[in-house]
Amino acid sequence: MLKELRVRNFALIREASLEFSPGLNVITGETGAGKTVLVEALGLLMGARGDSTAILPGAQRMELEAIFETNSQEVRDKLEELGLGGEEDEIIIRRILGNDGKGRCYVNDRTCTVRSLSRLGELLVDIHGQHEHQRLLKPACHLQYLDGYGDIRHRTLLQSYRELYHRWKSLRERLHRLAMDEEERFREMDLLRYQIGEIEDVDPKEGELEELARERRMMQGREELFSAVSGAYGLVYGDESAGVMDGLGEAASLLEKVAGLDEAPAQWGRSLLEVQEQLGEICRGMRDYLEALDFEPDRVEEVERRYRQLSELARKYGRDTASILEFLDGARRRLEELENWDMAREDMEGELKELETSLEEISQRLSESRRELASTLEEEVNRELSELRMGGVSFRVDIRPREEWSESGREEVEFMISPGKNLPYRPVARIASGGELARITLALKLSLARADSVPTLVFDEIDAGIGGETADVLADKLHRVASYHQVFVVTHLPQVAAMANRHFMASKDFKKGSPLTSVRALDREERLEELCRMLGGERETAREHATSLLRRGNRSSSAVGG
Repeated sequence: MLKELRVRNFALIREASLEFSPGLNVITGETGAGKTVLVEALGLLMGARGDSTAILPGAQRMELEAIFETNSQEVRDKLEELGLGGEEDEIIIRRILGNDGKGRCYVNDRTCTVRSLSRLGELLVDIHGQHEHQRLLKPACHLQYLDGYGDIRHRTLLQSYRELYHRWKSLRERLHRLAMDEEERFREMDLLRYQIGEIEDVDPKEGELEELARERRMMQGREELFSAVSGAYGLVYGDESAGVMDGLGEAASLLEKVAGLDEAPAQWGRSLLEVQEQLGEICRGMRDYLEALDFEPDRVEEVERRYRQLSELARKYGRDTASILEFLDGARRRLEELENWDMAREDMEGELKELETSLEEISQRLSESRRELASTLEEEVNRELSELRMGGVSFRVDIRPREEWSESGREEVEFMISPGKNLPYRPVARIASGGELARITLALKLSLARADSVPTLVFDEIDAGIGGETADVLADKLHRVASYHQVFVVTHLPQVAAMANRHFMASKDFKKGSPLTSVRALDREERLEELCRMLGGERETAREHATSLLRRGNRSSSAVGG
């Protein structure tokens, strides 16, 4: 579960540090107060794309941090896979983004990529936005919904299918590349032989171009190098006048004379002798270096000739020797493949048939699993729709076979709606109004939440367009979901807010003419005031209603806890 969220210089929030509880956490506030800012911050911590426009005006950078508590082995395995540890029960995620657009991500103080955050975040938080119904209008998303309803057995089957599909697709594409006409194949073979011969004639060695470049720089700067090193050698070792080495020896001798009088001068003398020995090693190294700077004329010509040869290869086949050798290795493999085309084709065609047999078998199992899931999902969504006062509406999952395999399987899925008894089913996008879409989305999400293995669910104003008795039903449903998930709801419904285990309020203030959003947890009296605001109307009546809602929420909490 999410324990803490800290936000600094994000959107209109200068600083916020919030602690959350298990169960139901709600965020309320006036329209435009910035209720969804925390959801957006959490989304960025879970790997959503962000840019510098999200930074508070006038600030240099934003900092976001979330602390999670988990005992999930799946999360530990994912941390291990991403190289981010794997034994921790507490996970600290940080994300920093500067005005220059540069950012850094950390998991338990280890740097990571945004993609790694996204892959880890999928196991920690599931965010359902207020525009979720827009995805419901896209049939391409319906298969994702259905698969998301599946248990670990279904997800494992889907993963196995995808791995097999990618192997089959890769082999088929490779076979297609080989299936060229004879003339084109011979042309490519001729080109490969020429390229291989050109590289083999030069016979580059690993790291040779880089070593030649270093030696060439030394040759071109010989005079400057000789002057600097010989000058340093003279100062340290001494030429006509005494150098540092002689001075150290004399100093050590002077100190040695008084060694019997005090230990400190004796220690200094021994230290000076050690320094003299170290300088001796350095001087011998400088002397050898100066001798090596006397390049033979033939060597200078050889380096230039060899450097030009390798530079020409690098221009054609790679930026360095390693790239050239990598190209050579690939060209040899490709030539061998083309020369042994008939044998390779037979082997690959046999392997492709075996993969197709396996793919057909696993795709059928996947299809059967999806049909079972569809039947159960239909029952749950229709029950939710009935309880959300849409009893006349009926939900159905259509599964249609595809002609070819795809990454997701061999079927297409589309959600269908019948607006009333004996009325035909039609695609959701063609029959549902805005209010109906909101409720259908909610019914679907509530059904999916029960099967969701992600511990923390976030609902961002998906209760838009809902009120009256339906709001009471929704409040009960979200509270029940919060008995087996940690749930966050950004809401405008007092019925939902009254059910919260912890209630936060967003408010907007103006400081020095600039708007700032603050978010804080409410105590009981503050909750009562906020519920009165949300209810509106006459003050005393609203207060009585708010008190009644809080009592109802407390009773529900006791019932769920029992």
